[in-house]
Amino acid sequence: MLKCSLPLIIFKDTKKYCMRQIIVKTSINFKCLFQALGLFILVLSFSVVHAQNYIKPATLGIHYSLTDFETAAKITSSSFHDVLKNKLWSKPPQMMTGIGVDYLQGISKHIDLAASFNYTKGINGYKLSTTNSTSYALFTLDAVANIKLLSDKYYVRPYLIAGAGLYNQDGTGFYAPLGSGLQFNIFNEALVNVQIQHRLAFANSDNKNFFYQMGIATAIGKKKEKPLPVKPVVETIPQKVLEPVVVVKTPAKNIKVIVTDEATGFPLPDVAVEIKGNDGKKLTGNTDANGSIIFDTLPAADYTVSGLLNNISTTTENVAKNSFNTGNAAIDIHITHNDPRFTLQGQVINKTTNLPEAGVTVSIKNETQNSIIRSQSQVTDGKFIMQLDSESDFSVSGKKADYLSNIEGISTKGLNRSTTLYVKLELAVQDASVGTKIVLNKIYFETGKSVINTTSSSDLDRLVLFMNDNPTVKLEIGGHTDNIGKPAGNLVLSQKRANAVLNYLVSKAIGKERISAKGMGQTQPIADNATADGRSQNRRVEIKVVH
Repeated sequence: MLKCSLPLIIFKDTKKYCMRQIIVKTSINFKCLFQALGLFILVLSFSVVHAQNYIKPATLGIHYSLTDFETAAKITSSSFHDVLKNKLWSKPPQMMTGIGVDYLQGISKHIDLAASFNYTKGINGYKLSTTNSTSYALFTLDAVANIKLLSDKYYVRPYLIAGAGLYNQDGTGFYAPLGSGLQFNIFNEALVNVQIQHRLAFANSDNKNFFYQMGIATAIGKKKEKPLPVKPVVETIPQKVLEPVVVVKTPAKNIKVIVTDEATGFPLPDVAVEIKGNDGKKLTGNTDANGSIIFDTLPAADYTVSGLLNNISTTTENVAKNSFNTGNAAIDIHITHNDPRFTLQGQVINKTTNLPEAGVTVSIKNETQNSIIRSQSQVTDGKFIMQLDSESDFSVSGKKADYLSNIEGISTKGLNRSTTLYVKLELAVQDASVGTKIVLNKIYFETGKSVINTTSSSDLDRLVLFMNDNPTVKLEIGGHTDNIGKPAGNLVLSQKRANAVLNYLVSKAIGKERISAKGMGQTQPIADNATADGRSQNRRVEIKVVH
C-alpha cells in the first residue's frame, strides 16, 4: 500500500513567507488503479464522437498548474536516470502553484493552436543574469501547436505540444514548451485537458522547468461541421419502355506510311511525315531505314498525309473515315518523293585510329557550278548526307581543329538518276596536333630537282586548306631524300625542296612567318634504302605542327 498527498502552498508577502501543507493521506492500491485507468482510456479512445468532420471551434478554458524548477535542475546536474533511481523528483508541495486561462482554435482535424496565460507564485523562479529572482510572482504567456494523434472524433485524445513562450519575473525572457497531453470529451459539452511540459529556456540552462497543468474548457464558437447531404426527393413517373439503342463504335486503327524515291522506287529514310486531322491536330515522325513509319491507334476520322525531305515535299494522300471500317488491322499509305539530285552518303574516318570521327564540318564544292555546300558529321558514327546536282564534278574536304583532311573528288557526270540514288564516299582526316609529324606522299618533284609538279601534287591543296582552317597554326616543313648520291648533295636538294613547298604556300596567301623549312638530306630514313620501294618512301616531304 502506498501513500499520496495533495499540496496547498500559501505565500504571505514578498520578504517573509511560510508554507503550509495540507496533506490528505489516502491508502490506494495503485496497481489496481492504473489497470482500471488504462482500461478506461482504451475503451474511450476507440469510442467515436458522431461528428466525423469536426474541427475544434474557438474554445476558452481555465487551468490549475504546478511549476517544478528543482527536478529540472537535478536532472541537469546529474541525469534523468539518477533522479528517478534516487527518488529525487520533487513532490507537489515543493512546486510553485498557479492558475491561468487558455484559448484554443482548431485549424485542421489534427492540429489545434493554443494560447495560454499563467500566473504562478512561489519560492523558486527563473534565474536572471547570475542571481535568482527575488520576486515570487511569475507570469508566463505562450503559444503552442497541439498535434493530435487522434482527431476530435474520439472521446479521449492524446496530443503532442510544441511552441514558444514569454516569461516575466523581475525581467523578461523566452522559453520553449515541449510536451504532451490528454484531452477528455465530456458529453460534447466540455473538455478536460491534462498536460506535462518541459520548458527549455533560451538564455540560461538553469531556467529549465517542468510544468503540469489540468483544466477545463468549453466552446465559445460554432462547430465547424460539414452539412450532411440532403437526400433528393425522387418522383417516380411511369415511362414507356423503349427499345435499346445499339451504338456501333468505329474501331481505332494504325496508319502505316511508306515513302519511296519516285525515280528509283528505293525506300527513303529520315523523311519527316505529318498526319493532319480535320480538327487541325497534327502527328509527326520520321521514317526508319525501310522508309516506313507507323502511327498507332488513331481514331476514325479523315486525315491528310504528307512528307518533307531535303526541303522538297512528297506527294500527298488522304485517308477517309470509312477506311477504318475495313477488316484490315492497319491502313497502308504510300507517298513518293521526287528530288532530281543524287544523295551523297559519306563517312569521316580518322586515319590514325581507323574509327569514325564526329564533329567534322564537311564542305563540298561544285567545281562545275563553283558553289559550296556544308554539312557536319554526326556525333555517333561520323556520317554525313548531302545532295549532289547531276552532271557535276565535286571536291569534298573536312574541317576540324588540329586535323588535316584529305580532299576527295567525286562526280555525277554520266550517272543515271533513274537507277542511281546514292553516291558513297569515305573522307579521311589525320590528327595534326602540336608535335605530330605527317608525311605528304602526294607532293612530286622532277627527278634530282626541286621543281614541284603542281598538277599531280594534291597534298599541296590539303596543306593550304589546313593552314586556312587553322589560322594560328605554325608549321615546320622537312625535306628528305634517299641515299642515292653524295650526302652533301642530298642535304642541299632536301633543303631546296622544303623551300619550294614553303614558297608555294606563300603564293597561296599563307603568311611566311607561320612557316619554316629545313632539309634533312638522307639522315632520317623511314624505310630500307636497299629496295626501290624503300627509297621511294624515304624521298618525302613531312610537316610538323610546332605551335
